[in-house]
Amino acid sequence: MSGKDFRSFIQDVKEKYPSQYIEIEKEVSPLYETTAIVTKLEMQKRTPVLYFKNVKDAEFPVVVNTCASRVLVADALDTPKERLPHKYRDALNNLIGPKEVTEAPVQEMVYLGDDVDILKLPQMQYHNTDAGAYISGSILVSKDPDTGVYNCSYNRLMIKGSKKLGIYMTPGKHLSQVYEKAEQRNKPMEIAVVLGNHPAWCMGALFIGPYGTSEYDVMGGLMGEPLEVIQAKTLDLLVPARAEIILEGEIPPFEREEEGPYGEFTGYSAGQVRRPFINIKAMTHRKGAIFQDVCGGPHRELLLMSTIPMEPSILDFLQKNIPAVQNVRCPAPFTLFVSIKKAREGQAKQAILTAFAADMQVKHCVVVDDDIDITNNQAVIQAIATRMQADRDLFVIKGVTHDPLDPSQVKGIPVSDKVGIDATAKPSLEIFADKPRVPKEVMERINLEDFITS
Repeated sequence: MSGKDFRSFIQDVKEKYPSQYIEIEKEVSPLYETTAIVTKLEMQKRTPVLYFKNVKDAEFPVVVNTCASRVLVADALDTPKERLPHKYRDALNNLIGPKEVTEAPVQEMVYLGDDVDILKLPQMQYHNTDAGAYISGSILVSKDPDTGVYNCSYNRLMIKGSKKLGIYMTPGKHLSQVYEKAEQRNKPMEIAVVLGNHPAWCMGALFIGPYGTSEYDVMGGLMGEPLEVIQAKTLDLLVPARAEIILEGEIPPFEREEEGPYGEFTGYSAGQVRRPFINIKAMTHRKGAIFQDVCGGPHRELLLMSTIPMEPSILDFLQKNIPAVQNVRCPAPFTLFVSIKKAREGQAKQAILTAFAADMQVKHCVVVDDDIDITNNQAVIQAIATRMQADRDLFVIKGVTHDPLDPSQVKGIPVSDKVGIDATAKPSLEIFADKPRVPKEVMERINLEDFITS
């Protein structure tokens, strides 16, 4: 079997990045305490992998912050941090299908029927606005009933009982399309909840692209080898063989229950709505299984998990249409920065319109010249301040389909106004005002240690 799984990732971090790994022996409560620790570390600009060995009233230890560092994610994908977007694009151009196996660590322990009790899992409640305990860090696996193509995605799951999970499926996203097809047949949708995932699986499950591309193939491309899968115990689904824990279930058609509210990546709590739910039929796990989760709300891991796959997907789409585009960055929810080597007037606005088409999540798009470092928010703000005139360079497209989790929307209407800002130099960078700079030879000659000793 392949050695790439959640446990191998944890071991690699311990050995190669000891400062980025913390084991916590002291008992912690699943009610807010893990969030408090994550928050206090983030206030210190720290996002280590956190291994909580003793979670109150839980049979399993908890790990969070698996994907909270670009350095660790990049290393798990065998690439330097600055090459991460290129690694993702290469994987999309070199998809590798999964490999079915007949034995799997994730099925060392099997619970069926009345023996299933998901209340034995850590009951993680991250914020005071959450309706109850949630599973936030699982990959959900389903497949299209027409084509058999697999879909993997992240969706919040509300623990509603020993054998029931509430689920939020974003309207228009691929999982909701699979469910719509199941409802059209008046049949339940089979679904597997996969916990304990290698970062390559996490990034693959977050693939943004055309419906019909299997995220299993993307995971294989990111690993450079096939993902090992095994037949689920009660479902007609192949599931990751080296995961930690898998819940097997069905979502009945046309049935709804209250779900939410829950603290989302936007930094706000998404309200209570009647949504589908999952009836759990089986639970399998490794011996000594580890419960991997994602700390909900506006924390580093959730932001990185959404933006790392989003950036290369949008960049690829933009560069295929506008070769002048150099790079992109998602610095915050619903926000995109684009760097462009502008060859003609109007190209920046073309890039903005193309970015809106590339991904529904893009609500605010700022385009700057390629001399601006888009990883530096202050540099982008300065470009807006000095290279943009609102009546000329700001435009609004009203009432466009957008993520329903945007709290600024009118309740129940998932549309938002899209805002584009052309913060490029006019008419061109070459004849724009000069930037004051220290001469290069002086910068190279001056050594701080020669002048400052403390």
